[in-house]
Amino acid sequence: MISKKYLKAALVAALLSTGYAQASGELVFNGDFETYTGTAFSGYTTLAVGDTTLTGWTVGAQSVDIVNGNYGAISGNSIDMLGTPGPGSLQQSLSTVAGQKYTLKFDLSENSDAAPQLYVSFDGGTTLAQSYLGTGTTHSYMLDFTAGASTVLKFTSAAAGNGGAVLDNVSVMAAVPEPETYGMLLAGLGLLGFIARRRKA
Repeated sequence: MISKKYLKAALVAALLSTGYAQASGELVFNGDFETYTGTAFSGYTTLAVGDTTLTGWTVGAQSVDIVNGNYGAISGNSIDMLGTPGPGSLQQSLSTVAGQKYTLKFDLSENSDAAPQLYVSFDGGTTLAQSYLGTGTTHSYMLDFTAGASTVLKFTSAAAGNGGAVLDNVSVMAAVPEPETYGMLLAGLGLLGFIARRRKA
């Protein structure tokens, strides 16, 4: 005879084994860079290290430029990571759950004629890729990562050149389970139902 306690434990195990991620919202604040509290500008304006006018983001290295309507801007405000006078970085601390998988998405274009590079890192660790390239046509990039208790997301421009990779529409959300994960979950629940019916019989 199978006890209720055993059935509950089996159900929990089935749910955990699927890798199901509880739904959660957007973790990046101001990922489209539209919340800017500085003075009005035309074309572009420079944010130096320590500037706080780009709400939610910390500027590092040398500088970044906000661009709008020109210089490779994607939609509304975008960020040319190769600022004036030199390459910069942007970072933001995210409230993540340790061990949870997340998906980072972002768009890149270029303010350049030479496919500038952009580096991405989490918590100061090794960059996950060294060849995110801005080009004349906007490209969308996506990558998955496993988070710690909190995560510092950082974008860093490559070395100085004529222009930088232009960043926009940054998003981080909990990774969505693959369709086969749902199949495993349903199979597990069906098995538990079958066991419960046998127990009643």
